[in-house]
Amino acid sequence: MNDGEEAADMVRMPQVLLIGAQKAGTSAIADWLFDHGGFSRPKVFEDEPDYYSKEVHFFDNDCRYCEGPKFYGKRFDGCDGVDATPDTLQFAERVYNCYKAAGGNQSRLVKIMVILREPILRELSLYNHLAYDCRYLPQSERTPWQEQVLNSDGDIMSFDEFVAQVSLPGLEAKSGPGRSTRHGFYAAHLKKWFELFDRSQILVLSYQELQENPRKLQGRIQKFLGREIAGELTRANSNDNAHKVRSPSNKALALLDDVFASENEQLYTLLETNPGPVMEQRPFPRFSKPDSGKES
Repeated sequence: MNDGEEAADMVRMPQVLLIGAQKAGTSAIADWLFDHGGFSRPKVFEDEPDYYSKEVHFFDNDCRYCEGPKFYGKRFDGCDGVDATPDTLQFAERVYNCYKAAGGNQSRLVKIMVILREPILRELSLYNHLAYDCRYLPQSERTPWQEQVLNSDGDIMSFDEFVAQVSLPGLEAKSGPGRSTRHGFYAAHLKKWFELFDRSQILVLSYQELQENPRKLQGRIQKFLGREIAGELTRANSNDNAHKVRSPSNKALALLDDVFASENEQLYTLLETNPGPVMEQRPFPRFSKPDSGKES
């Protein structure tokens, strides 16, 4: 789809986008909205994976994005839909262009939610997710994204190795491998969203509140969406297993903190100087520095 492309007829886009961050509770929120909020799951078409019923992967996938608004819109078929693709966080401009091209002033009507997690623990959760998949999925079912946690011998890296070989190179690059790690550059991503969409359209949520007071976070979402939603919002999904790394080593913590500490300060400043809708937390809670595990 070209940036300036206009749709001849209005294409109905999903009214709600949950854009990320990855490994920050988007699945828990999405399941609650789908199960109790009256929102429709995206349609899954032939040869598409089952998880597309939560996350369409339109804006983050070049081939799918090039199919244009009609390709995206038909997954919602005019219903009150939610797309909860967490990778959308890094693609504000694509979302804006698509909604403008779809017609009907939809770029000014869509409601956008993002939930933010302390970025070092988010990275550790990403590592645990990838390691779990590579440990338990047959090789034929694994993707290159999952296998980035494997070393050259095909063994699962330690978290220290993952930080050195995957996380840090990914954080230094602006494109290519490491996009999942770059989710943690929250301020840079949100700045683009704030430039393109009215700030009242964007609700920034805290993963810490999801863990500590899910009912309160649930209330914020209901007020933002303007509807009562029954049911309980669970704290988060968890793959709990004997191999799970519970905390980063001192070495990994120091390496990642060198990158994210200043980024987090930029986030707090951005949110304070760009206040959101009235139900949003203000000031946004500062991330608690993770506890470290054993020295590596």
